[in-house]
Amino acid sequence: RKWGALTVFVAQNAGVVLLMRYSRVHPSGAPYSSRVAVLMQECTKLPICSLFYFIECGGPLSGLRALRKDLAENSIEWLQLGLPAMLYTLQNNALFIGLTNLEAAVAHVTYQSKIFFTAVFSICMLGKQLGKMQWLGLFMLVLGVVCVQGLADQLLRSAMASGAESAPATKGARLHGRSNAGLRMLGESLVDEASVAGELDAQLLHDADALEDGVLEGARALAEAAAGSAVIGLSAMLTASLCTSFASVYFEKMLKGARKPSLWLRNIQLASYSAAIAVATVLCEEDPLRTTEGWLHGFSFITWCVVGMNVLGGLLVAVTIKYADNIIRGFAQAVAIIFGAMGSYLLFDFHITPSFVVGVCFVIVAILLYGGAIDPEDIGKRLCPARDARGLRLVPAEDDLEDSSSQEPFMKREQEAPQP
Repeated sequence: RKWGALTVFVAQNAGVVLLMRYSRVHPSGAPYSSRVAVLMQECTKLPICSLFYFIECGGPLSGLRALRKDLAENSIEWLQLGLPAMLYTLQNNALFIGLTNLEAAVAHVTYQSKIFFTAVFSICMLGKQLGKMQWLGLFMLVLGVVCVQGLADQLLRSAMASGAESAPATKGARLHGRSNAGLRMLGESLVDEASVAGELDAQLLHDADALEDGVLEGARALAEAAAGSAVIGLSAMLTASLCTSFASVYFEKMLKGARKPSLWLRNIQLASYSAAIAVATVLCEEDPLRTTEGWLHGFSFITWCVVGMNVLGGLLVAVTIKYADNIIRGFAQAVAIIFGAMGSYLLFDFHITPSFVVGVCFVIVAILLYGGAIDPEDIGKRLCPARDARGLRLVPAEDDLEDSSSQEPFMKREQEAPQP
């Protein structure tokens, strides 16, 4: 069960990012509304969570009675869950915006900044203490997210461009001068025979210069638009990370309170609020196609797959908490990042740069460090084992390894080759 749940967890984490990106950049027709997609997620999640809760309570009638009793006795608690539900709804909408403007691989790695925000909120709200390795993991996470944005590549390109800028300009000036000289000689030889042709040549040169200026302006506009889209995508992904981090810590604080209700009951509460908030966001959106083609305009098979994958992600939280610890979930997240990068390369012709590779490595190591999956001190002890004063390595005796529970392991010396 544990490995089955983690396999589904990896597939969902990598697949949902790729599907969301694909549905936004390759729509089958008119683009769908991301707000309606979020609404469909919550409307699908609510009956599923209700079904599991009814099974847990022993039937639909028992489940309905338990819901009514909980609402009557813990109405304040129900109201308090409105805040994380609003944040989760905002997070889902921000994810659609981010994956519309960023490559899937870059967005996926950037979204891992939620680990940093979760750590900060856990310290402030839960009083959690972090160890040295966890702080090191957070530092590497920040470095990885910065590298993935391509800042190192941009600095390298800028340095190379500034160094090579003067040479092309000088060469172009020489070529331009030679071209003008040739044209002047040709014009002097033909001025008496074809003055009109000279005027036509001048006009053509003027049009060519204008066309060149137009191409440069268009390229500059496209570059500015791409930069603007990247800023919007990065801001959206960081907003999503911030929202989900605060909501998850707030939700954890409520789960660890004096009253510990069913996790399915909590999901019902969150889905109820989120569905209501999602309806309000849809009604506030101006969409002219909605009046003629309905709320589900632009929905295709891929769109419904996106909805299903997001619903599955919400349900997997409970499963992975039950069957897997933080270490195994950290490994699963690292594998999902690798699969997401590979899928982005195959589906969207994503160019994997050295800066992206370095950033991914930083983020993967950060996840494993923060979750306790790797311990540099333990790795150092394995690579450099303890030795006595004579330089002999200390290893556990084989006989004592078989009965380590009854007595302390006896250490024997392993003779090494004599030093020259």
